[in-house]
Amino acid sequence: MPVSYMEVNLSALRHNLRVIRQHLPKEVECLAVVKANAYGHGAVEELRLALEEGYTSAAVARVEEGQELRDAGFTCPIYVLGLPLPEDMPIGVNKDLILPIDDTVDLDSLECIAAVSKKVVDVMLPIDTGMNRIGTHPEDVPALLEKLKKYPHIHIKGTFTHMATADHKEKDAALKQLDRFDEAISHMPVDKDFVISSANSAGVIDIPRSWHTLARPGIILYGPQPSDVMTNKLDLQYAMRIISHVTHVQTLHKGEAIGYGGTYVAEKDMKTATIPIGYADGYPRCLSNKGAVLINGKRCPIVGRICMDQFMVACGNDVEPGDEVVLMGRQGKEEISLDEVAVTAGTIPHEITCDLKRIPRLFVDIDYDKNC
Repeated sequence: MPVSYMEVNLSALRHNLRVIRQHLPKEVECLAVVKANAYGHGAVEELRLALEEGYTSAAVARVEEGQELRDAGFTCPIYVLGLPLPEDMPIGVNKDLILPIDDTVDLDSLECIAAVSKKVVDVMLPIDTGMNRIGTHPEDVPALLEKLKKYPHIHIKGTFTHMATADHKEKDAALKQLDRFDEAISHMPVDKDFVISSANSAGVIDIPRSWHTLARPGIILYGPQPSDVMTNKLDLQYAMRIISHVTHVQTLHKGEAIGYGGTYVAEKDMKTATIPIGYADGYPRCLSNKGAVLINGKRCPIVGRICMDQFMVACGNDVEPGDEVVLMGRQGKEEISLDEVAVTAGTIPHEITCDLKRIPRLFVDIDYDKNC
């Protein structure tokens, strides 16, 4: 067993997939957003579970992520959410990925690559309704549709938009975005096979109007709520624990400093333990002197600065080298949740899980409610 590792609970992932699927009407298809290696949880394993639970497709950010899923044997529809440059297009076409295109994409190159490959490439039309990230503005959709008539190897599969404030308590801005999306859709050749998508995680939970024909939950697949101010919440379970082990225990005497910069000085004699994980593994350095871990079911505060590969905590006299340390997740009756870590670090859960690296990922299948 490695000294530090990420534990991903397949039981929790499966639970979340079912809760989300049951929340949505049967006629609304559901894809699994598995970009950034499923937000750090493992894209191949998450997509396998999602398909078993009735999800129909996957979404990734980049064509190389879609290629990895194809190479892993997945044949389901795979939507790419980021616009392709010409150098991305051969992979997208040859791996049968569904690419987004707007009025800034090099359509001549995409048509040429598809024609040479003797394929018709399915595309989605992203609509910029207020996110101002990618997409065609609603009033420019007719011109784009007219332009696309010149490209016989490009087939419009559907359209999508992204709501910027769906996780806010007040939904006025999100609903205005959906009004703009409706305007864009009114120009499109909609039929029974035309895919329409605007429901991100917050939309799935709080905005039924956004469900359309295809919902695309992201962060809620992995446990966190999109925010704590929304009207509704789903019964989700955190799927990730971060575990390490104590490598060193010592007495820090009154007046002694610990770690780089000497930012923590002992006010009395105290025990400290060293944990072999650091910011090179993606554990946030900004948790220095603020975060905590669990050892023997007790909270132990971080003391001093988090180093590249190690950090130190204040601990009890019962702590010994080799003891399990939980940086995120449950240990006994105590828990340090992903949301707690994110709030303490001043960021969002997405960033915490996506940044974790270098430590191996181990998959377990445990119902913690029955085993803890």
